[in-house]
Amino acid sequence: FMLMDEPFSAVDPVVREQLQEEFLRIQKEVSKTIIMVTHDIDEAMKLGDLVAVLKPGGKLAQMASPGKLLNTPQNAFVADFIGKDRGYRKLSFHAADTETGLRDEPYAELDCSFEQAKEMAIDRWLLVTQNGKAFGWFDTHQPATAITHDNINLGATFHQQGSPLRHLLDAALSSPNHRAVIVDERQIPLGTIHLDQVLDMCKSTRQEGA
Repeated sequence: FMLMDEPFSAVDPVVREQLQEEFLRIQKEVSKTIIMVTHDIDEAMKLGDLVAVLKPGGKLAQMASPGKLLNTPQNAFVADFIGKDRGYRKLSFHAADTETGLRDEPYAELDCSFEQAKEMAIDRWLLVTQNGKAFGWFDTHQPATAITHDNINLGATFHQQGSPLRHLLDAALSSPNHRAVIVDERQIPLGTIHLDQVLDMCKSTRQEGA
C-alpha cells in the first residue's frame, strides 16, 4: 500500500481539483491501496472508498463509505465533523439522469449578430458556443449589436454527462434561466434540463440508499 500525508494541501483550489482528478485516474490504473491523510472532508469524500474519521488523540470515531457516513453518522462528533449540509453532499453519490426531459437547445456562436440571436432564441436567454463548445448565455433583452465576451453570462452552468447529481443541481442553480447545459467530454452541448426536473431527481433520492 501507499501512504500520502496531505498531498494536495499546498496548492490553489483550481490546481488541487485537477490533481484530485488525476489521482483518481492513476489510482484506477495502478489498483493500489492508498491511505491518504487529509483535514478536508470534501477531499476525503471525493477520493476515498472508505473514510476513517478520527477523534482528537487519534481515536477512531467511525469508518465507513462516504455515502454511509453521510446517511448514518454514528455520533455527534462525526455529524459535526462532516457538517450540516449532508443532504446536499449525498447528491455526489447519486447518478444524474441527463436523458429524461432533455430539451434540444438552440445556440449561437460567439460574435453572432443580435438579429440572428433574437431569431434563434426560444425565450430570453440564448446558449452561446465558442468553436462549437458551450461557453455561456446571452440575454436577448439587453441592448446589443452582437454577442461578445463582454455581454454574455459565464456562470458555471455546464454539466458533463456521467457527473453526479450534485453537479447537475449546481449547474441549474448557477444558470440565469435555471437550465443546466448538458455537455459531452469535449464540452459540446447536448441539450438542457430545467431546475424543476433536477429537484424532482433530488427528491427521488430520499428513498434510495447511498
